[in-house]
Amino acid sequence: MTDTNKPIDPKHEKLLKTRGRGSGKDYEPFIKVHEISSQGESVRIRSASVGRIHHLLSGIELMAFLVFDQFEQTIDIREQYPLPIDDTLEICAQLGIRHPQVRGALTVVSTDLLVNFSSGHQLGIAVKPSSELSKLRVVEKLQIEKTYWEARGVEWKIFTEREVTDGMRENLLWIQPYLSPDMVLHQDVGYSDVKDLFNRLQSHPRTKVTRLCAKLDDQYEVEPGFHLSILRYAVAHSFIKAPLNKAFHSWIFSDLRLRAPEFVREVNNAS
Repeated sequence: MTDTNKPIDPKHEKLLKTRGRGSGKDYEPFIKVHEISSQGESVRIRSASVGRIHHLLSGIELMAFLVFDQFEQTIDIREQYPLPIDDTLEICAQLGIRHPQVRGALTVVSTDLLVNFSSGHQLGIAVKPSSELSKLRVVEKLQIEKTYWEARGVEWKIFTEREVTDGMRENLLWIQPYLSPDMVLHQDVGYSDVKDLFNRLQSHPRTKVTRLCAKLDDQYEVEPGFHLSILRYAVAHSFIKAPLNKAFHSWIFSDLRLRAPEFVREVNNAS
């Protein structure tokens, strides 16, 4: 039996009726964290760029997501984006490779991240550990994605752990908890709160901001970590732009930029 004549996995066929459609806050990923058998490093996280909860299935995928979520030109990120089976079957026939399947039933090929930018540009991203790229079957599946997106004029890239520097990884993990859907401590933080913090930091431009935040806690007689937690929240949610390639504990005031209130409103109310 040729791949074309094989049935679609019943579970995938059902999911295709409702998943992988829409954009912005209305998008629903094809695969969700609670649906995979081994969750490992999978995580649910709220984006700053889109404003919804995203489902990421590995630590590397989380890093890739956070990189693009912090990019100022990003307007949408769709994770686990399913490709039409009719198209992937045709591509497999052209390439002479076997279509992904389980126990004789066809499974959906999905792209890990599909990113939209304000310029109108789109980028499809396959996230893989670099150690996997020497495996023939992995390369074949990646070729399916590459062919699909390039035929539609969409740029496609592979993202591995090598794309993230040590400093960037440290920063992204530092802000990650403040994007958690379970983080309720600072949900009432607004632009005026961040602006107050920014003005306080401005008075000591040469002091490292982490050290200064501790001094401000003492000066304003608040609990230890108060000012630093607002800074983490502000960076995570795009109130403040910071150099992610430079470790956060080395930042000084001149490294930070307070974004305009209209930009922040636009980002945090993305649809």
